[in-house]
Amino acid sequence: MMRPTEKAFNFLIYICPRLKLKLLLIIIINTQTVFGQNNFNENTSYFIKEKGPYSLSIEVTKLKSNEGYLMLAVFDNNENKILAINKISIFERKCIIKIDSFNAGKYAVKFFHDKNNNGKIDLNWIGIPKESYGNSNNIQPIMGPPKFKDMIFELKDNLNLKMTIIN
Repeated sequence: MMRPTEKAFNFLIYICPRLKLKLLLIIIINTQTVFGQNNFNENTSYFIKEKGPYSLSIEVTKLKSNEGYLMLAVFDNNENKILAINKISIFERKCIIKIDSFNAGKYAVKFFHDKNNNGKIDLNWIGIPKESYGNSNNIQPIMGPPKFKDMIFELKDNLNLKMTIIN
C-alpha cells in the first residue's frame, strides 16, 4: 500500500516533470529525518530504540481555546528527549494522548499550546512564554522555568497522567 506522501509525489511528477529532481531531493531529505526515527505517524518521533510493555495516557485540560495544536515531549530522568509529538488536535479545550511502548522508569513531560501553528513557543520581550504551557506534576514556575527534577514521575505500570496549563 502506498503512503499518502508517495501518492502525492507520483501525482506531482506526472503533472510537473521539471520538478522531478527537486521533489526527489526534498522527499529523500524528509524521509531521512522523519521516517528514520521509528515513527508511528508523521507527527511522532521516537528517539530510543528499545521499547517496553507499558503505556502512558496523558490528558491535558483547561486549554484556553481549540485553536492551533498541542506540542508534547517526553524525557527520561537524565533530560534526554525520548519522544516528541507535534500537532496534537485539541477538542473541547483538551487533548488525550495514549503512548505505548514505555519501559518502567522515571520520566517527565513538557507541552505547550501552539496557538498560531508556528511550531515553537512564542515568548514576550523578556522571555516569558506568551502561549500556554505545562508539565508533568503541574509544577508552577517561580522566578524562571520549573526545575526539571520536580517534573519527574515514576512509571511502573500503565499510567494515566492528568496535566493542566500552568500559565
